[in-house]
Amino acid sequence: MKKVLGIVILTFLTFSNNVNAQRWGEGELQLTRNSAEQFIEFVRGKGNKKPADFYVTIDGTDVSYWTCSYAQCMEGDPIQDIYHCERKTGKKCKKFAWKRTVKWKNGINPAKGKASTFSSKWSDAEMYAKLTELGFYNNNSSKKSEKNTNDIELVSKIKELKELLDSGVITQDEFEKAKKKLLN
Repeated sequence: MKKVLGIVILTFLTFSNNVNAQRWGEGELQLTRNSAEQFIEFVRGKGNKKPADFYVTIDGTDVSYWTCSYAQCMEGDPIQDIYHCERKTGKKCKKFAWKRTVKWKNGINPAKGKASTFSSKWSDAEMYAKLTELGFYNNNSSKKSEKNTNDIELVSKIKELKELLDSGVITQDEFEKAKKKLLN
């Protein structure tokens, strides 16, 4: 009886780990401008809609997301949600974010805590800067409008600040102050 129970528990744990491993995206990912815009829309919500699950194609070109209209959002079934995203887009999908926290692991994003969390009150420039800081956005389109050019210059300056922070030249506090000054 103990062996049967042990096998059942081991099977359950293995299945749970496989589902978790398949749920969140990993590796390099560059969102297109359209995908980044949809992520910003997701983070902000609309009316009483709150962000829940955000999925993206592994090439960053298309997304699928869910919102909820009640205070306690429940996480959807990742297997069904991935299937829905792949059916909608025709491409392989992985989960990018839960609520306002980006969970995709790319070697830059810690995938938890304040460092990976977005605020619905941020400006577009702040959102793009955060996506760039986390390594998910770097729009190099040849058709750059003046706004896109300004965004790219801003992102470039924030990248330089991040490099100074990572190399220890400036502190986290100095980085946050300088970034805030650039964004204002």
